[in-house]
Amino acid sequence: MMNKKNKKIFDTIETLIGNGTTFKGDIIASKSLRVDGVLVGNIKEAANVIIGETAQVKGNINANYVVIDGTVEGNITASDSIELLNKSKVIGDLTTTILSINEGAKFKGKSLMIEKEEENSGENIKEDAKENNEEFI
Repeated sequence: MMNKKNKKIFDTIETLIGNGTTFKGDIIASKSLRVDGVLVGNIKEAANVIIGETAQVKGNINANYVVIDGTVEGNITASDSIELLNKSKVIGDLTTTILSINEGAKFKGKSLMIEKEEENSGENIKEDAKENNEEFI
């Protein structure tokens, strides 16, 4: 379950892709985004992302905070944290500073923990992750 800090961050959802809705294409959101339907495309940028229990996402996610309770096929990069709730299913790589995987969550991929640098943007973190990943191969 989401911790108290994350609950406060996600109090207001500005963009919603509801259950029963399919969206194809890439998304850039300046604030919070919740997906409960189907998204075929990337979340290129968002402050906070919630992937609800009924959601299916086929694409990459790049945000500050990401909470997953549905299905994601794609890589997830979060500058602050990624939380996989108990009904989540993720096939892809995770890159973040804080990673929480709840009991019952399913995850197939690699995880890369990075140090947060205040001057880094989400794009710089993605580049750092690529560089760090190559060092471990």
